[in-house]
Amino acid sequence: MKIKHLSVTVKYRVGLGNLNMPKKVYEEIDEALDNGHDIDMNDHRYPTAASWLADTIQERDCMDWNCEVDDLQVQKKS
Repeated sequence: MKIKHLSVTVKYRVGLGNLNMPKKVYEEIDEALDNGHDIDMNDHRYPTAASWLADTIQERDCMDWNCEVDDLQVQKKS
């Protein structure tokens, strides 16, 4: 079966320890936590934290994994 398009949202939890974290990263993460905000790569409120988290967290570190299918389109036969 030929799939034209598949879109999924993947969520996972990562536990890290013994990290050296720059003060600016800590401040942005702490502010996000205090305000109930997510740190999103497309939201520029916490750019230093988002960049540091993207560089630090690896998908292979995940403990819990969840995949939500957003869209699935089958390519029609011609």
